[in-house]
Amino acid sequence: MKFFKKFINTITLIFVMSSKSFAMPDMTNAFYNTSFLNTKSEIIKLNEYEDKILLVFFGYTHCPDICPSTLIDITKSLRELGDDAVEVQPIFISVDYLRDTPERLQKYMEFFDSRIIALTSSEDDLKKISKNFRTTFELVNPSTSNYLVEHSSNLYIIDKGLIVKRIIANGLPSSEITKTVKKLLN
Repeated sequence: MKFFKKFINTITLIFVMSSKSFAMPDMTNAFYNTSFLNTKSEIIKLNEYEDKILLVFFGYTHCPDICPSTLIDITKSLRELGDDAVEVQPIFISVDYLRDTPERLQKYMEFFDSRIIALTSSEDDLKKISKNFRTTFELVNPSTSNYLVEHSSNLYIIDKGLIVKRIIANGLPSSEITKTVKKLLN
C-alpha cells in the first residue's frame, strides 16, 4: 500500500510539473538587479547578454565532478552548434563566494571553451539570484580549506526574452542542450 501511495504521489507531481500552469522562472528582475564580477574583475549585469540565448549553470571551481562534466557538455554543445553558437552565451556562475575570485575563475576556465564566461558575486547577490532561479547552494564547513559546496546541478536555457525555456538535469548528453538551442533559434 505504501508503494502505491508513493507511486500516485509521484505521478501527480509529474503531472503538475508538466502542466501548462507550471511557469518557468522569468529572469528579467534577476538579470537587471544583480551585479557580478567577471574574470577581468569588471562589474557586469546579466542583462548585458539579453540578445543571446543563455546557458546558465551554477557551480564552483573546486567541484570534483558535476561542474567540470557540465562545462564539458556545454563545450561539446557549442561545437555541435557550429556557426549558430554565436547566438549563444554560456555563463558559469560560481556559488563559492569565498574561494572563487576572478583570478581563480580565469585559471579554471582555461580548461573549457573560451566562449563560456565565468562570474562571481557577493554572498547576498548569489542568494538573490539563486532564489530567482529556484536553485540552491550551501558551503559545507567553510572553515576548512578543502570544503565542498552543495549546489543544484541544473543547466538553465534562457531565451532572448529572459524566460527560462528548459531546465536540463545533470547527466543528460550535450545533444539535449544542442537540440533545445536549435529549437529556440528556429
